[in-house]
Amino acid sequence: MKKKVIKVAAITLALISVAQVAYAMTVNGAYISKTATEIRGVFGRYANPTVYVDQRACGEPGVPDAHACGPYTISVGTAFLQHAESTYGNYAAKAIIGHEWGHSIQFTYNINPGQPYMELQADCAGGSFIRYAVDTLRYPSFLATAVSTARAYAGGDHGTPAQRDYYTRWGYSNGVVKCMNNLPRV
Repeated sequence: MKKKVIKVAAITLALISVAQVAYAMTVNGAYISKTATEIRGVFGRYANPTVYVDQRACGEPGVPDAHACGPYTISVGTAFLQHAESTYGNYAAKAIIGHEWGHSIQFTYNINPGQPYMELQADCAGGSFIRYAVDTLRYPSFLATAVSTARAYAGGDHGTPAQRDYYTRWGYSNGVVKCMNNLPRV
């Protein structure tokens, strides 16, 4: 009986996961603009970049993905964000834009902890945005989605999957001020 309950629970969780991906949010200019306004609500006093959609505003080659290239510019591609949303779950795109906004804060205050901590600090900021989205904007928690997304894009200058997981969660628990001023080294 116990094995049957565990099997049913596993199947149920798998179906919920598939349903979440099947009904991913549509990422378009309006979604990105709304997300930027939401992030500005918590990070606007630290950095106030313009988010450019599908324009390669950072001079990136090929199809735009997600970059911050200074205190005033974030460049994102709808195809890249839609893929993340469809693959990792609802609000993955919000988490990615929150991460890029973290880089804009770094550029604004000339914060450069070196790699991989530059990326991990941006993960931390992204995690703190998720906490704001859950507590203030009343979104359902998308911390697990953000962690899955961060882990998937780990490697090289972005740190290990475990580091990306840790710093996203640490930002969720501790807030952007601690992310930018008291980031632990793990």
